[in-house]
Amino acid sequence: MLNAYLYRVRRSLLKHPWKFILVIFFLAVFVLMMAYPTLMSMPNSDGTMGSSYVPRDIGVVTGGVYFILILMFGFMFFTGVKNGVIGFSTADVVFHMSGPFTPRFNLLLAASGTLQVCLIFTFLLCTQTAIIYQAIGVSTADLLFLVLGSFVSAVFGYFTGSFFGARFSDNDGKKRIVIIVAAAVILAFLAVFAVNLLIENPDVRSLGLKGIISEFGSSKIIKIFPGAGWLAMIYDGIINGSVVTSVAGGILTVGFVAFLVVFYGHFEIDYYEEAIEYAQKAQDLAEQKRAGVDSDTAAMTKRAKVGKEKMGGGEGASALTAIHFLMNKRGSKFFFVNPVAMMYRVITACYLVFMGRGNLGSESSALLMSAFMMMILLNAVLYAGGKTVMEFTKPFVYLIPEKASRKLLACIRADLPEMCFDAVLCGALMYFLVKFTLIESLAFALMMVAFDLLSETTALLIMRSMPALGKTLLLMIRNLGTFVVAGIACIPIVIVYFITDSMTAGILTGAGAGAILFLIMLPIASVVVEKAEM
Repeated sequence: MLNAYLYRVRRSLLKHPWKFILVIFFLAVFVLMMAYPTLMSMPNSDGTMGSSYVPRDIGVVTGGVYFILILMFGFMFFTGVKNGVIGFSTADVVFHMSGPFTPRFNLLLAASGTLQVCLIFTFLLCTQTAIIYQAIGVSTADLLFLVLGSFVSAVFGYFTGSFFGARFSDNDGKKRIVIIVAAAVILAFLAVFAVNLLIENPDVRSLGLKGIISEFGSSKIIKIFPGAGWLAMIYDGIINGSVVTSVAGGILTVGFVAFLVVFYGHFEIDYYEEAIEYAQKAQDLAEQKRAGVDSDTAAMTKRAKVGKEKMGGGEGASALTAIHFLMNKRGSKFFFVNPVAMMYRVITACYLVFMGRGNLGSESSALLMSAFMMMILLNAVLYAGGKTVMEFTKPFVYLIPEKASRKLLACIRADLPEMCFDAVLCGALMYFLVKFTLIESLAFALMMVAFDLLSETTALLIMRSMPALGKTLLLMIRNLGTFVVAGIACIPIVIVYFITDSMTAGILTGAGAGAILFLIMLPIASVVVEKAEM
């Protein structure tokens, strides 16, 4: 079984040699980022430490390891329950489910796509080395365990959840029970920790975020968290000099792996019917993926089920507006809420809280730059592969007997409410976490709308004007082009800010630059779409 699968993987890699270059690049960046703390900790020629040296806080490092590993375990557990049997393509269905492969072996293969996401997450985590080092003074060994341990913890969580997802693939009610029970267990652990923390430290605010993270790592209840907590105990014992803790963590981790093996081997699982259904949905999305639909949106579409929502009217080009509202309502129950955008806002908020409460002050330029870059780049990816770009890859859009410009404007009109709502949330994050004034926050929200429209139009222009490049190269050019155009629109922000020393003036100038570029590119995109229809 394994030889047949490895042969298929090997043939796929030989068809895409550029993947080897990408792996080498990732490895080079990984090594460089892991070495960053060591380079910063090297003494000067006279034996003194440089200004860039940050003392290592072992308590915070321990707590951070527990927190990241438990977070990854929980996130991937729920991902496994919900998506454990949707990782099959139609080729997988024909090759694996019709061949001499067991259901357990096939279920393991379905994890390959999710594990790639885990690898990307760990790579993104390692690129934040400078921020983590400045915040808590980690060592290279700390980072290695944090990054590699988070991947292992994610694997534990995914395979645990994937088993339950496959076991109850024909019963959504039991799946919901598994999710509710798992969420209740996690909340129970956190509740016990919180109560114990309040008992031992009545004035918990005096601890600060670092103190709470340190207490998190020293909590006995957190140490017994299944899977992730046991794995973290191994490194906990190493950096705190406790052999008993490391040995106990190692034994429990091996026991957890044995538990998974027994579970997969003992219980019968029958998920083929659901897997085939999702594989068909994935096939239907193949054309849309060529337009650069992001993986979150694609997975959400594969899981979408028809409910009681109504189309909301619309005919001709206006039907595109109605169907975009419907897609949001199915995902979030509100026509103006994009569920993927909400997920990105939560990620941004957590990141800014971590940065703002570390050694980096909330007024620092590093925090401001992080906020700008995260929100602009995440939204560039979101709307560059969003519903409007996706719409113009569908065959039926060319059968609507109206001008391409009207259809494009109908799509943009549907995107404006979700862009505005998302921009308000972005402004709120800047107000509460970056300490912007109300006027500056409102200006930033306005700028985000302009940049979202610009990213969407740029991506559409690239995707429709160069379809012959192939999926992978086209996606790379789309992302690069979107980032370049967004970067050009950011240049006036820097210039005006340094001239006037006014953040409001700089942001409003950036909003104006983004709006002007959007208005320039909109008619060009309309012409390109019109030509594509012909």
